[in-house]
Amino acid sequence: MNRIQHLSRNATMNSVELMDTVSSNIFGYTMNGHRARRWTFNDFMNGGEINDGGYKMTQGKAEPRPGEWSKMMIRGRGFFSVKDPKHQETYYTRLGDFHLDGAGNMVSSEGFRLQAIPLAGAATHLNSPDPANPDYNQVNPNLVDPFNNPYTNNAQQINAPGQALGGVTDVNLGMDRRNGRYLGRYDSIKVGQDGVIYGRDGNNLVSLYRLSVVAFNNPNGLTNAKDGIYFKSSDSSGLPSYSVSGNIVVNEALEKSNSWVKLEAHYLTDAQRYFQAATQVHKLADKISGTAIEMIQ
Repeated sequence: MNRIQHLSRNATMNSVELMDTVSSNIFGYTMNGHRARRWTFNDFMNGGEINDGGYKMTQGKAEPRPGEWSKMMIRGRGFFSVKDPKHQETYYTRLGDFHLDGAGNMVSSEGFRLQAIPLAGAATHLNSPDPANPDYNQVNPNLVDPFNNPYTNNAQQINAPGQALGGVTDVNLGMDRRNGRYLGRYDSIKVGQDGVIYGRDGNNLVSLYRLSVVAFNNPNGLTNAKDGIYFKSSDSSGLPSYSVSGNIVVNEALEKSNSWVKLEAHYLTDAQRYFQAATQVHKLADKISGTAIEMIQ
């Protein structure tokens, strides 16, 4: 009898843990950049066992954010690198929801600073196919101004970005209050599909930074640092690799959670059934125990 009570108690506790895991996946569905947790649940008749399978790193859907140049997402493999200035720790995330803080640093809502490699300012002069007609860009902006789409199918070839000027550092694009321009020189900022941040100075495009996008041999082995959005490397994930192929950086968009809420709702229903079955078994064990005590007395 004690064995039945022990097994039913364990099954109840594991069912509650499973419900917590599934509920966190459902809650994370509303959070951009969130990664769903993977798990296995088995051996219910012997008390149940839930195993943490790490986080699912598959691609989430895109959420367009037109006009917001500081928002970006990775299509394919890789993670953005961000640094916590308070604890001097580096985290990795799929969430490219950044903005400029008061000091001009590109930061997340938590204040984590986006990391990138500073580049020499290789410039491309934007040539108009019809210089005599200043309003031509209203007819066909992609032909006149490749800054609108300078990375694919553009009418004008963009020069290769400049050489690296140092190691990975914070991205700073502070706006000069005297002239309202980024770094005192640039009218606007754009991020290319190759992860290069460009500034526009009149008719010139200038390379400024290359985003520190990294990959891992085993991304499922990353350790959760915050909310299933920010992760730290571990022995299981391996060290970050800065040679990432087969991906592009999409500007003016964010990646949604990769949690599939319909499937998670089905798992939650199963977990509730496991819990109900375990509690019924526990009640039955208590009833049998009470009957046996009454018979002895």
